[in-house]
Amino acid sequence: KQWYQRRVVITAGEFYRLHREKLMMIQFAALLLLVGSVVALADDRGNLTDRLESFHAILEKLPGDMFEIELDLETYKEEDQDELVAEADEQASAIRKKLIEASNEVYELRLLAELLIRRKEKKQEEKEKEEKEEEDRRCGTWNLGMNLNPSDGHVMGYETGWSDDSSIGSLKEALIKDYLNQTVWNTPANHIAIVRHHQGALDAVKVFTFKHWGLSLSHRFKDTDPGRNVVSEGGPVQVYTTPGAHNLVDDPIFSVGGDLAFNWGYSRNGARLVLSGGHLSGADVDDDNTHGFGNNFWVRPKMIEDPEASPGWAHEISNNQDCPYPSCTQVTGVKIQGTDHGSGSTLKGGPVYGNYALYVSDDVTSFPTDGLKLGTSVIVCENKE
Repeated sequence: KQWYQRRVVITAGEFYRLHREKLMMIQFAALLLLVGSVVALADDRGNLTDRLESFHAILEKLPGDMFEIELDLETYKEEDQDELVAEADEQASAIRKKLIEASNEVYELRLLAELLIRRKEKKQEEKEKEEKEEEDRRCGTWNLGMNLNPSDGHVMGYETGWSDDSSIGSLKEALIKDYLNQTVWNTPANHIAIVRHHQGALDAVKVFTFKHWGLSLSHRFKDTDPGRNVVSEGGPVQVYTTPGAHNLVDDPIFSVGGDLAFNWGYSRNGARLVLSGGHLSGADVDDDNTHGFGNNFWVRPKMIEDPEASPGWAHEISNNQDCPYPSCTQVTGVKIQGTDHGSGSTLKGGPVYGNYALYVSDDVTSFPTDGLKLGTSVIVCENKE
């Protein structure tokens, strides 16, 4: 009996030493299951699902290792009714079952972790969407409706483009040649920015708010009878010229104060866009002396389209000046920018001060001036705190 007890003790010791590594691995895995998974859940720095998947892969092998231990236990059986070996075998089997259960639970935990991560990602997406919507509420867009280049060989006089529902030019050359975007031209707008620029590099800008909101430029420039509409009030809401900008003394926009006026017809003359601070001829005064954008000295200005308008007296941009007919002779002449004008005897081409772009917006009242390169759309985010 003493020999038998001693033999069992020795055998158990030998068994532990023989399987010490597997048993320690099982104990370590059980500890990881209890502690490691909880830590992983709280740790956002690692990929939780990858870590659980790796842990599950390790744990999944342990029941097999435990089964091998069960088989090894059988080799220590001394007789058919070896209660000690039977008890050890039962314990090993119970551990194996628990390991299988733990493996399944870790797998389920990984699925739950994936759900948690997806929920977190969804919340993050919703947060980013809300932030974007908030930014959109604070931001607005200026859209390019027209660009005037007074020396590109295409004359934008009183009759061309302003009210005839036709697009002009191409998107590629929108800021270097005459351009009109009919989509923008027919979109209701509450604010307008007139930007003088050099191939997209801003030189000067004035922003006005229309008196009557919700009307498109197409609608406004078709309002020719009686026409002579002062379309803004209170003057510009923003005026900016870049340091060192030239040719500001007689610029039709930036040397003149007052409000915007559209379709300024007088006798057989008309100017599409002028400023009220310049000379505005009386309705029946035929003095060729109102100057701005889209001009003609021989046109019936109340007509949206005048088939008898003379291209010879059409001119795109005339500078601010006081040179009334008939005292304005061929010698002094009417000062025109560039070469885009007819052959009228008093029309005198001169330096081009820049391209002039007309941008419109529904909800933005300021135009960026921080070295921005212009495009067909300009996004502005205003601080509304």
